[in-house]
Amino acid sequence: MRREHSAHDGLTLPLWMRRWVLAAGLVCLLSGVLWLVFHNFMTTEGEFGPAAHPLERWWLVLHGGAALVAAWVLGLIWLGHVRRGLQSGRYFVSGVGILVLILFLLLSGWGLYYLGDESWRKWTATAHWIVGLVVAAWLPLHAGFGRRQG
Repeated sequence: MRREHSAHDGLTLPLWMRRWVLAAGLVCLLSGVLWLVFHNFMTTEGEFGPAAHPLERWWLVLHGGAALVAAWVLGLIWLGHVRRGLQSGRYFVSGVGILVLILFLLLSGWGLYYLGDESWRKWTATAHWIVGLVVAAWLPLHAGFGRRQG
């Protein structure tokens, strides 16, 4: 228990925070990928032509819920890890890069949910899932930098 607290005095996240980051990130990633697969490859033939698969909506609902948890997790690590990382300058490019990408995901996800312009939506949706996959690859790399220094 004491070791966990002392680890948080530096830039290393304590185990319980790492678990929240991992859980929120994995649920966001998996629900987003499942939505993409169901949306693009699992349409069904409806009475009036191609129709969305019934599970497509539920993957999106799960994704939105996981995104809310991920935003909460970002708030959890903001004052400790993010602020200290920005002040220390350690892994600055990696940290600021992932922070910018996560903020883009939050804003584009909000826009996809609330803004209804279909021409804007197509481009934003594509950018959103591409950036989401980049974050999924980048976050473990960013975490690995800190563990190597350890």
